[in-house]
Amino acid sequence: MSYNSYMRTTRNATLLALLMFTVPCARAESDVKFGPSYPLTVTVESGHKVGAVIYETPYSIPPSENYDTVLIQGTMPDPAMRIELVVRPKPSVSTAAVFKQPAFRRFPNGRFWARYTVPLTRQPLKLRVVNLGAHIGSRLSIYEAELFVARSVKETRAPGDAVTYVPDPALSLPETAPFKLVRRAAWQALPPTVPYVRHAPFYFTLHHTQGDYPLTYQASVSEVLFVQDYHQNGKRWIDIGYHFVIDPAGNIFEGRPILAEGAHVLSHNPGNIGISILGNYHPPSTDEVTRTSLDSFVSVGSYLKDTYAVNVSSFYAHRDIGNTDCPGDNLYARKPELSALIFGPLPQPVTPADAPPLTPAQQKALNYLKTSLNY
Repeated sequence: MSYNSYMRTTRNATLLALLMFTVPCARAESDVKFGPSYPLTVTVESGHKVGAVIYETPYSIPPSENYDTVLIQGTMPDPAMRIELVVRPKPSVSTAAVFKQPAFRRFPNGRFWARYTVPLTRQPLKLRVVNLGAHIGSRLSIYEAELFVARSVKETRAPGDAVTYVPDPALSLPETAPFKLVRRAAWQALPPTVPYVRHAPFYFTLHHTQGDYPLTYQASVSEVLFVQDYHQNGKRWIDIGYHFVIDPAGNIFEGRPILAEGAHVLSHNPGNIGISILGNYHPPSTDEVTRTSLDSFVSVGSYLKDTYAVNVSSFYAHRDIGNTDCPGDNLYARKPELSALIFGPLPQPVTPADAPPLTPAQQKALNYLKTSLNY
């Protein structure tokens, strides 16, 4: 190749790269930012009247994309409260639109999710809590709110395409795996709504659930069951989105089978193994990142490295490839440590003084390259 041809090829490649990086990226799923950090908490006081709004967030930061669905999750030990969604009116409209939990699920331990469907918009929104007769001292916490266009994240097929699910052991982690696993049957997982899509793992992603921080095994089981329900019925995915869920004690719960495509990073699921740690690790939350949970993550990551030849450049945190704070600042800060434990320390760069001399074959190849480029 002549020098001019080389430069022309390089220039064209550079222009193509610039075009690729300047195309705006659509973000169909994102966290709602109200100003105050999560969790958003309200406590019922003696002066709070029944039917009154007892808490209201400011309007959110304007969303960067359109949305038609808002999904929130948190804990509500006393069910006598209602969370309403308010969408700021456009300048041509005089009153705000109010939406009152059209889809709502609350577990016996108080964990809940609520889903709001709104006309497609990009207007800021806020949440407000109405007292329906809750006991004084009752506390409600909202752990997370996210917005998206429903069709962009929905995984479930149309009802006419539904088929009977038959478990396929070939998709699951083998019994010979070098770590103890709480199998789906042990935590009483529901089956997927339709059969899984098979995939071949080649990278993995660290998450946190941004929910309850369980202190007992039974509390962990309850939280994993909640996450599955939140994903299946709130987000309308076919199953829990993660492949593995780890609790603070280091128990590793089986989510989706390892050879089934997950649903945990929008547009980045084929080949991607989702590993989530129960709890909220983003300030101001003070949930502790335990040594036992990190050790379990390393066990799973090491298995993926050894079994599927995953390399260090294929280990991500959710925020690396998604529009989110997940897995929280406090857990994200441990990612270099996890990477070193799974893959070993990164090799030190070789300086010219330390570089070994070229072999005759390498020198010949270098000379040929210089001649080809008229260098």
